[in-house]
Amino acid sequence: MIASHLLAYFFTELNHDQVQKVDKYLYHMRLSDETLLDVSNRFSKEMEKGLGVDTNPTACVKMLPTFVRSTPDGTG
Repeated sequence: MIASHLLAYFFTELNHDQVQKVDKYLYHMRLSDETLLDVSNRFSKEMEKGLGVDTNPTACVKMLPTFVRSTPDGTG
C-alpha cells in the first residue's frame, strides 16, 4: 500500500511528458496473473530446495534454516 502511495505522489510531481515516458517504460514490465503465479511457485520450490540438506548445493536460492523460538516483542 505504501508503494502505491509513493507512486501516486511521484506521478503528481511529474509533468505529462514525463508520465508518458514512465508509463511507456513500465508497460513492458507488466506480468499476467498466470505468469506471477508461475514465478511464485518456482520461487517457493527453489526455497524448499535451498532448505534441504541434499538439495541445497544445487538450489538457485540458498537458504539457512533458523530456529526462531520467539519474536523480539515476545508475541511468538
